[in-house]
Amino acid sequence: MDELLMTPIYAQAEAADIIRMPRSTFNHWATGYTTTSGNRKPPFITVDRPGRGYTVPFIGLAEAWIVKAFAQAGVPMGRIRPALEQLRSQIGVEHALASDRLKTDGADILWDLRQRDAAFDDNRLVVVRNGDATFGEIVREHLKRVDYRDGFVGQLRIPRVDGADITVDPQINFGQPTLTQYGIRVDDILDRIAAGETMEEVAADFDLPNATVERLALAAA
Repeated sequence: MDELLMTPIYAQAEAADIIRMPRSTFNHWATGYTTTSGNRKPPFITVDRPGRGYTVPFIGLAEAWIVKAFAQAGVPMGRIRPALEQLRSQIGVEHALASDRLKTDGADILWDLRQRDAAFDDNRLVVVRNGDATFGEIVREHLKRVDYRDGFVGQLRIPRVDGADITVDPQINFGQPTLTQYGIRVDDILDRIAAGETMEEVAADFDLPNATVERLALAAA
C-alpha cells in the first residue's frame, strides 16, 4: 500500500467535517466505545493513534466514507460490525473497506453471511437482482464516488448541499478538500473571505463563478 495513504493528515473533527457527518459519531468509529452493558467495542476505522492532532490518514477517511454508507442504508451498528469482520476475513486484507475488492466481491461476501447467519437479515445493505448479489442503492452511490489506485481507495469525490463537487485525494493539495472542476482548495477561498475580501474579488482572483464562491461561503457560515 502507498505510504501516503497511511500518513496522518487530518484531525478527527476535520475528517468528520469533510465527509459531512457528526464529529461524535466519527470519534466513536475512530477510537471505539463502551456499550451500556460495559462491553468495549474496537474502532471501525484506521487512526494513527488516539488523541488530538493529525491522527487520521486518508485510508481512515475512506473507510469512514464506506461505514457511513452502511449506516445511512439503515443498518444498525450491531449488524455493521459482523459485516465488517466478515469482509476483512474473506477479502483477506487489513483495510478491506478501502480495498477495490469491496466493490467487486463485497456484496457476494455479505450475502453469503446473510445466508449463514439468521441474525444478519437486513436487506437494506445487500439485495439480489437477476440472481446476482449487489449492494443497496445508498452503498452503490457511495462507491460511485470512489476511485481506486493500486488496489485501494485513492480518491473520494464528495457532493455537497451547496452544489460544489469536492475532490479529496492525498496526491492533490495534501488531501485537503478541493473544488473538483478548478483544482482550488476550499479553504483557500474561505480564508480570503474571512480576511475581509469580498466574494466578488475572490471569485475574480480565482477565476471562479460568483455563485460558486457565494455557495461555499454560505455553507461555511
